[in-house]
Amino acid sequence: MTRQQPIGTSSYNAFVWKLEKRFSKGLSFLSSFTWAHGIDNVGEQGNATGYGPVNPWNLILNRGNSYSDVRRQWGMNATYELPFGKGKQLLNRGGVLNAVLGGWQLAGLVSMRSGLPFTVTTSGGLTNAGGQDRPNRIGDGSLDSSQRNIDHWFDTTAFRVQPQYTYGNAGRGILFGPGMKNLDLSLSKSFAITESKYLQFRAESFNFTNTPAFDKPGATLNGLGVGQITSAGDPRRIQFGLKFVM
Repeated sequence: MTRQQPIGTSSYNAFVWKLEKRFSKGLSFLSSFTWAHGIDNVGEQGNATGYGPVNPWNLILNRGNSYSDVRRQWGMNATYELPFGKGKQLLNRGGVLNAVLGGWQLAGLVSMRSGLPFTVTTSGGLTNAGGQDRPNRIGDGSLDSSQRNIDHWFDTTAFRVQPQYTYGNAGRGILFGPGMKNLDLSLSKSFAITESKYLQFRAESFNFTNTPAFDKPGATLNGLGVGQITSAGDPRRIQFGLKFVM
């Protein structure tokens, strides 16, 4: 049996900035930036490893950074019609030249965000209180960017496995994983067949720069691979498409 209860509290504050250019002279773009902070005392069921309460009867102990606490996020999409071919600024003529160079459109989507929080935990049911097991925190735990790498993302010596039948004092969501940078690009061209029908060719690249989108590190203090990042998002992908529009 599954039982759901309306418990827990959360807060979210954000500053949002947006800059938009509507389509003119072949260019349009939309850029937005969000600076935010989310705090709560409940985990997202099935989606937040280590975010369960240490003591299910005292959620105050579980107050911390939300699982989806993205502090800084910036995104921009833009579309640009290349200035070549009939009716354009350069090579304004028809014929074969327009068929080859005219009608091309370049579009891109760039996104960047800071890292997501994660919780250092222990395994083995040491607390034996029906909640999440967390270690004792004896140091900061975070590392300078010059010291971090995928084999050693946080200072594991800043935590100690808590004694059996005790609650560790490490908080929830106190460390942050890697940020993310991504660029998607597409190049397309339409070939007119009649006034209402045309053929569109598209070449698209996702993660164009092939920048790794690393996942969070292993955070079970007495488990394998603690502090190490062993997975990442998709590498660069390229696809081509041809579409007939009526």
